[in-house]
Amino acid sequence: MKFNDLHPNIKIRIMTEFFTDITQMAILPFMAIYFSSYVGAGLAGILLMINILLSIMVGLYSGFLADRIGRKKMLVSAQAIQIFALLVMTVVNSPWLTSVWITYAMFIVSNISSSLIGPAASAMIIDVSTEKERPYIYGLGYWTGNIAIALGALLGGLFFEKYKMMLFMMFLFVSIITLFIIIFFIKETFTFTLDKSETKPSIKTGLIRNYLHVLSDRGFMLFIVATICIMSLEFQLDKYVAVRLKEQFEAELFTFTITGVNMFSIIMLINTITIVFATLQLSKWLGQFNAKKVLTIGLIIYSISFTSFAYSNSFTLLILAAFFFTFGELMYSPIRQTILASIVNEQRRASYMAVDNLAYHVATLIGSIGLSLGALLPSEGMALLYLGLGLCGLVCYRIALSMKEKKEVRVDTQKESVL
Repeated sequence: MKFNDLHPNIKIRIMTEFFTDITQMAILPFMAIYFSSYVGAGLAGILLMINILLSIMVGLYSGFLADRIGRKKMLVSAQAIQIFALLVMTVVNSPWLTSVWITYAMFIVSNISSSLIGPAASAMIIDVSTEKERPYIYGLGYWTGNIAIALGALLGGLFFEKYKMMLFMMFLFVSIITLFIIIFFIKETFTFTLDKSETKPSIKTGLIRNYLHVLSDRGFMLFIVATICIMSLEFQLDKYVAVRLKEQFEAELFTFTITGVNMFSIIMLINTITIVFATLQLSKWLGQFNAKKVLTIGLIIYSISFTSFAYSNSFTLLILAAFFFTFGELMYSPIRQTILASIVNEQRRASYMAVDNLAYHVATLIGSIGLSLGALLPSEGMALLYLGLGLCGLVCYRIALSMKEKKEVRVDTQKESVL
C-alpha cells in the first residue's frame, strides 16, 4: 500500500489536516491559560466546560446533517465558519484591540466549526476507502496527527504568550487554503436517498429517530463503552499521573536529580519519539496478523502500563512502562479505527462517527474526575481502577467484535439461501 494509491479525497484530507492540526495545537492548549489570566481560573474552567458541552451537541447535529446534505457541503460550510471566527480572533488580539469576551465568543464558534467538520470528514474517509486500505490510512493519520500535535505544541510554547496574533493569522491562512482545496478538489462521496415508502420527517423528528437507531445498535454501543474506558486511561496521563509523579516521585540518575515533573516530561518525550519513528513500520508489520488478536494484545500491554504509571516510583519501571504504553497504543489505535469503519451503518456513517466523537468528550470528563478521585484513593487503588477500566474496555471490544462476526455470518447465510 502506497500513499499515491489512495483516493484523492483521502490524500487531501490527510495533508490539510496535518497543517490544520499544527496551527490549531499551537493555540488550543494555551487558551485555558489565556482566559485564566483575564478572568481567573475558576471562571475560565466554567467557560471551557460550556465550550465542551456546546461542542458535544453540535457534533451530534452535524453527524445527522452530514448524512442528509452530504459530506462536502458540511465541510465547506464549517470551514467558512472557521475562517470568520479566526479573522475576528486575529483582529481582537492585535496591538490595536484586545477583547477577551469577543475572543471567547469566537473561540466557541471555532470549536463549533471543528465539531461540524469531524463527523463529515471521518465518514468521507470511510466512503472512499476499502477495508484493506483502512489500516494503512488510519496508521498514517495517527502518525501525521501526532507529529502535528508535537510541532503545534512547540510553536505555541515558544510564541503564544507574546505572538498570539501571529499564530491566529497562521491558523487563518491555513483555513483559507483548506477551504479553497475543499471547494475545488474534494468530490462529494455521499448522497442521501429516501425510500419511496418513507416520508421526509422534520429535522427534529429525523434527528431523534436517527440517533435512536444508532443507540439501538448494541454492538456499536458496546464498542463506544469500550472506547470510553480505554480513552479514559489516556486522559489520566496529564492529570492524575502527572500530579502523582510531581508529588511522589524523585530519583537520582548519576549526579542528576530527576523530579516528578522531569519524569513526566521524559514519559511524554519517549511517547512522541516512539510514535514518530515506529508507527508506520509497526503498522505495516502488524498488518499481517489477525486484527482481533493485535487489538487484544495491544490493550493488555496498554492497561498494564497505565497500572504501573498509577503506583510505581521506580525510574526503570516507569521508563519501560512508557515504551510499552506507546507500543500498546500503536497496536490498538489504528486497528480500533479500522474496526469502527467496518461496523457503522452505511446510510448513517456520519451519525455513527458523531457518537464516536462524543465518546472522547465523555472520556475527557472521566479523566478530570479521576484527578479528584486520586485525592481520595491511594495509588494502589488507582492502579486497580486503571486495570479494571482496561479489562472492561477489552471485554467490551471483544464482545462487540463477536457480535459483528455473527452478524456477518448471518448475512452470508441469507445470501447463500437466496442463491
